[in-house]
Amino acid sequence: LVWLVDGVKEVVNELEIGNRSTLKDYTTDLWINTQSKAIAAKTIGIKSFGYNFETINGKVYVAGVTRKPEQLEELINALKTIKGVKEIINYVIVKD
Repeated sequence: LVWLVDGVKEVVNELEIGNRSTLKDYTTDLWINTQSKAIAAKTIGIKSFGYNFETINGKVYVAGVTRKPEQLEELINALKTIKGVKEIINYVIVKD
């Protein structure tokens, strides 16, 4: 149905069904997500508020909009340093 909306150019389906197997898994994801926000603030400053982070089973999903691809690259490289990160899924749109 989303495709029927006028102006929709892309639909991203990254739905994961299931739960984390232990409380430790949940707290690890929460810690990674908190670290992601902190590293973003340290790396790119107040502009980090333009990004959203969600961590599921060690995968960090990053979404947002930027006009500076070099800033995004710096952010992604910084996120790779977080202990426990298995993968970074980048849904940031770079606008002209």
